[in-house]
Amino acid sequence: VNGRLFGNQLCHTTEDIEHADYILFIGTNPYQAHGIVNARNTLKEIQKDEKRTMVVVDPRISETAKMADIHLQLKPGTDAFLMSAMLSIIVREGLHDKNFLAEHCTGFEALEKELLAIDAADYAKRADVEFELVQKVARDFALAENACVRIDLGIQHTLHTTLNGYLEKLLYLLTGNFGKKGGNNLHTL
Repeated sequence: VNGRLFGNQLCHTTEDIEHADYILFIGTNPYQAHGIVNARNTLKEIQKDEKRTMVVVDPRISETAKMADIHLQLKPGTDAFLMSAMLSIIVREGLHDKNFLAEHCTGFEALEKELLAIDAADYAKRADVEFELVQKVARDFALAENACVRIDLGIQHTLHTTLNGYLEKLLYLLTGNFGKKGGNNLHTL
């Protein structure tokens, strides 16, 4: 996925959680699994800060989910449906960063056509998550000043792992939250 999206297989993306005002944790429980700097204290700081939003996407009510502003408790194995619904909402409502896409990306027209064909309400239903809540998260993520996505084994070791990897990257790419403070950033090995 990295090779296709970023032109280099020997890279990975990281999230700038410390500077983000909107954080999506998908398939991860950093309270226990860490993966972010000073995880427990960082999560507590985010939780206390009224200007920051923490969203957890996880079938389990994990320690991190208990701290979240919003917990999208989806049915196991339906992450691709949920992320596709969010991306469809973002594009359908014109919340994608057109300037970022025009300057840094190619092929958006084909992707846009596919995302517009998605029935976001049906996909949210398949994920067993309230559609209105999916809409809220998609809109708020797209409109945030600095938003990032943190993923881990929960979506990497389940159904549709390659698709999940592609969709999670599209969340920050389509919203222009890539290569900037508080977003997701590319690191070459």
